[in-house]
Amino acid sequence: MLRTRVRRRTASTGVSLSVTHALGAIPDYYKIVPCSARNVGRTHVVIGTVLTNTIHICNSVQTTVTVDVFCWVYQGRLY
Repeated sequence: MLRTRVRRRTASTGVSLSVTHALGAIPDYYKIVPCSARNVGRTHVVIGTVLTNTIHICNSVQTTVTVDVFCWVYQGRLY
């Protein structure tokens, strides 16, 4: 199992942040974890944008937030 944790901060508008996880595959599982109380429940993954090396996230309140993005890929898929 391959895994990664990436910490990113959205811009002041909070709109669509591209997070590169660099696992080389579409993640089997991912989790967005807020680093502050003001973005709990407000930061989400944009539907249809979980790609091979990137995930696009958005903050619905359009404010600056910091999130940790955790991704897991089952290693058997890569061979």
